[in-house]
Amino acid sequence: MAGPGDELATAAGRSRYGLRASDADREQVVDALKAAFVQGRLTEEELGARVDRVYASRTYAELAEVIADIPTALTGARSPRAPWRATKRAWWFEYAAFLPGIVAVILLPGGPHTTVWTLITLAAVVYAVFWTLGVFKMVASRRVKPSGQQLPPMSWQHEQVIGTLKAVLTQGRLTEDEHDARAGLASAARSRAELDALTADLPADLAARRPTARDAWTGVCVSVAAASVLAALLLWQPDDLLAFATALFAAATVLLAPPITVGLIVDVRHQKRAGGQLRLGPAPSAGG
Repeated sequence: MAGPGDELATAAGRSRYGLRASDADREQVVDALKAAFVQGRLTEEELGARVDRVYASRTYAELAEVIADIPTALTGARSPRAPWRATKRAWWFEYAAFLPGIVAVILLPGGPHTTVWTLITLAAVVYAVFWTLGVFKMVASRRVKPSGQQLPPMSWQHEQVIGTLKAVLTQGRLTEDEHDARAGLASAARSRAELDALTADLPADLAARRPTARDAWTGVCVSVAAASVLAALLLWQPDDLLAFATALFAAATVLLAPPITVGLIVDVRHQKRAGGQLRLGPAPSAGG
């Protein structure tokens, strides 16, 4: 008997299979079919028939049916991965491990009565506060938003949906007639629910910015600059409040920037490796 987790995974898979496919997705499936034909897995007649089905397919589910009996190594199908996954994990590591320690050091009272136990007690309190807030944020972010909201959408929300529709038209996910019909409905929509319905079968991350090599290089430059400033201050040893504050800021940056930079590098490399790959994953069973 399938558990709740299996049911949720199956539902998520089905919801993704209902999304509209792009021209690039169809071309990748055609390439997989050509590779299967060269290897003798398909006859010439089967290849022609399946290619016709590919170009007539509108959703991921229809594409998946065409290559259901072809090995995954040929199709390039893979499970979806969030583009900023490594960066977000690095940030959460920073939040849980480094940030509370930095805040505890900043809040540490000076004077001869400050002991190691004072630092330990203060650090325990700060870590407890940070971790509690982090858990609260994670729980709040996963809370399901009410679907019955009928608030009138703002003008920029209309424009955002229309812009998304233009983008998917260029990608081949919608025909011109479908685009024109949806754009008209988007302009006349009176609630956010109506706008959401117009993009319900489109990938949610179409407008999301992807990590780039420029982001990774920015992280490297920030880390190197902070380390250089900190080294210069330690060698120079100026005795004033500004130098102390600068050194403290540089030290915090040296602690925080490198892990985030590593996460960016990992995400950028994954983007390059996964560029253009169709993310169908395993086909959901009909019986659930």
